[in-house]
Amino acid sequence: MTLFASLIEFLRKDGLGAEAKQLDVLLNEMAWTTGTEFQLEFRSEMRKIKKSSWAKMSKDTKSCFKLVAKTIRKNLGWI
Repeated sequence: MTLFASLIEFLRKDGLGAEAKQLDVLLNEMAWTTGTEFQLEFRSEMRKIKKSSWAKMSKDTKSCFKLVAKTIRKNLGWI
């Protein structure tokens, strides 16, 4: 399971099904031209989810969330 998929599963376990579905669509149902394009969209959606649902996330979900964000920053540091 990828790190991105792990985050989706953590969100589901926390009862954040709609938020998990938003990320799942980006990961599994969209066709991306580049990995950069995917990560930019995933990051954008993560920011929305963080604003609306951070307080509802478990400690484990927050840890995974931070790791995904760090990975995206590392990959897209120039943006």
